[in-house]
Amino acid sequence: MTNTDTIASRYASVRELSGLSKKAFAESLGIHPVVSGDIELGKREPSRDVLVRLARVWGTDINWLLTGEASAGSDGTLPGRKADEGPVVHIEFFRQEAAAGRGAEINEYAESVRLPVLRSFIAPWKPERVKAVEVRGDSMTGIGLDDRDIVFFVPEDRSGDGIHVVSIGSALLVKRIHFDPAGSSVSVISENPRYPVRMLSGADLEEFRIEGRVVAWMHRA
Repeated sequence: MTNTDTIASRYASVRELSGLSKKAFAESLGIHPVVSGDIELGKREPSRDVLVRLARVWGTDINWLLTGEASAGSDGTLPGRKADEGPVVHIEFFRQEAAAGRGAEINEYAESVRLPVLRSFIAPWKPERVKAVEVRGDSMTGIGLDDRDIVFFVPEDRSGDGIHVVSIGSALLVKRIHFDPAGSSVSVISENPRYPVRMLSGADLEEFRIEGRVVAWMHRA
């Protein structure tokens, strides 16, 4: 274990406790390995974004990282990996299909299991904030999302254009969503020319709900 006299050495200690390689640790923070290496060598200080990701992904006490002193309420031990913050995490995977096609019926009582994935795969999100469902259909193949892939989404992130898990009435789908700047309509877009754009407005919007932004997906063998 390195000493913890400087920001660089404290950063290095967090990386060591993560159990990841230098490259994988940098990827878990969403930064280039060279940038991470420079921080560890003291050639640069961590940016605000890096500090936020250290706190989110690895539970790092930022006050300790910057000053060497634990925040109020901390037990003063070396911050870093907790028992449940190793390189592998578990995501709640609902046994509910989301259609990349015409729509799959929502199952209110869908069972869930714990799906193991690498922490770096969902970084910078904490695992408890991410959910997963299986995709059925071919309407999103244009972005590489295939039938029976598993999509990971963040329920608390429901704003703005992008790829989302959405519900329309009783159907659950994965689509690209575009909001009319005037707020009067929503475009539900497939990434396959076989499927036309669906426009929702007026009463249709009452049955439309964003379940969460898609942040990653995984191909099945």
